[in-house]
Amino acid sequence: MPLASSHPPAEQPAETKGERLSLRLSGILARLHQGEALDKHQLVQQFDVDVRTIERDLYQRLEGIAERNADGLWQLAKASRATVPASHLHSYARRTGTEHVFPDTSLRYLLEQLETPEPRRATHVQPTPQENLGAHGPLFAQLQAAIAQHHECRFTYKAKPREAQPYRLIHKNGVWYLAAEEAGRLKNFSVALIEGLQVDEASRFTPKRTHQDYINAKDDVWFTEGTTEVLLRVAPEVAHYFTRRALLPRQQQREDGDGALLVTTHINHINQLLPVVRYWLPHVRIVAPKAWHAALVEGLRHALAQWED
Repeated sequence: MPLASSHPPAEQPAETKGERLSLRLSGILARLHQGEALDKHQLVQQFDVDVRTIERDLYQRLEGIAERNADGLWQLAKASRATVPASHLHSYARRTGTEHVFPDTSLRYLLEQLETPEPRRATHVQPTPQENLGAHGPLFAQLQAAIAQHHECRFTYKAKPREAQPYRLIHKNGVWYLAAEEAGRLKNFSVALIEGLQVDEASRFTPKRTHQDYINAKDDVWFTEGTTEVLLRVAPEVAHYFTRRALLPRQQQREDGDGALLVTTHINHINQLLPVVRYWLPHVRIVAPKAWHAALVEGLRHALAQWED
């Protein structure tokens, strides 16, 4: 029988003085950048240190960054203030779809994340792959101007000449699309595939409210007049992936008794759905419409036949 060790269990290393200093300064900076005016005595209570420590932080360590105002409170020095207000970070997060990346959506928390050095940060967000439109910067700017000024555009797309009225630039799944009317129909065009763009600055069209409302209501870039209601059965093994966030447009789900899900979605085109179903095979099955299930099966058979050749 092994003898019990006479050594006491190893203790977790205490936070070092340098680590406490780093956390304290990042917390103060976060509040300063949020536009707060800070009372040094409140900081003493917040960080559980004496007033002389806080004074050294403000007078020495944050010299040139923090300054006292006429009321004796500490605020961000004028020379250190960004030209963009910190509150605009929230607006930017909403526009880029990152507002709910963190459970805490407060501006203070966001600024603390930005101010905390990477080695000390407890969180890490894996970046979503994005297409690189660096070479299309001038074209992108032309499209923005054409949309703002309601100018018609001519360009080549997939080897075909196009004439279109641009409505919106839309970012979806890492790709930029142009929503535009062509020959009376609202369509999407991948910005990266647009060539030879010419903006007719002499023209000016009146945007259709129906198009604007339709684009604003859409959560994808498939533009068709009608949609097809689709019913899927999702096996219990992968059901939680569909409940934790919507994977399909206008997704609704209900339990099917054995832990499986019945998922309802509205699809503009079958090719909008099939890549999702193929990804989750064999755990997802198209229940209705049956013709779409048959198309899926036929496509898989055709692919298998090609692979076997």
